[in-house]
Amino acid sequence: MDSTSREIEGAVKTVTIKRDPLGDLYVFFSCEIEDRPNHRVVSGESAGADFGLKTFLTFSDGSEEVSPLFYREGRKAIRRAGKKLSSKQKGSNNRRKARMALARVHKRIANQRRDHHFKLARRLALRYDHLFLEDLNLKPMQRLWGKKVGDLGFSEFVRILHPQAGKAGSVVHHIDRWFPSSRMCSACGTVNEALDLKDRRWRCACGTVHDRDRNAALNIFREGASSLGLGDVRPSGAIAV
Repeated sequence: MDSTSREIEGAVKTVTIKRDPLGDLYVFFSCEIEDRPNHRVVSGESAGADFGLKTFLTFSDGSEEVSPLFYREGRKAIRRAGKKLSSKQKGSNNRRKARMALARVHKRIANQRRDHHFKLARRLALRYDHLFLEDLNLKPMQRLWGKKVGDLGFSEFVRILHPQAGKAGSVVHHIDRWFPSSRMCSACGTVNEALDLKDRRWRCACGTVHDRDRNAALNIFREGASSLGLGDVRPSGAIAV
């Protein structure tokens, strides 16, 4: 019975078989294919996106993407498998099996997260001609929110997004991590030096009240579009956020 998800394209040059620590086998095909022009339909849409904890991605066009917390949802299964492992005698075959069972729970969670990331990356690559992101500085976020940052998998998603964008013919562009996207008012350009990572809403001296993530997404879009020469995208007048 054929269980392949899609046909192998091109001429197969090499086949590599790998076994992971759980004993599962993977077959990797290296194929030679013709260089084909990308016939992607241009959407005319571009956006900046800001990573967040409550909302995985907030976009400058007002849309949002929420990501499931797969590790949090799988904690009961992890605890059950962990209890079974701790009850087995050290060095026994049953303990080895229990350890493998726990590892499989973690692997299933990682696969669920990866599958979600691939589907989201493909969808965004087809939606936007240009997508602007901030170069992530995860250490401060991990100090504040710990495992939740790892559960969302920001860095893993970015690694998946780039090749998906390349296949779709769209562009992912990163702005400098030190650009004050969250602290800059998207209406007047003033930088709020007192803003803390915990502050989700703030009022600028110009009177504009900001949602932190939406304001950051707007600033990321403007900075990214400006750096690519896509037009004059500097703040001009008050913008409702």
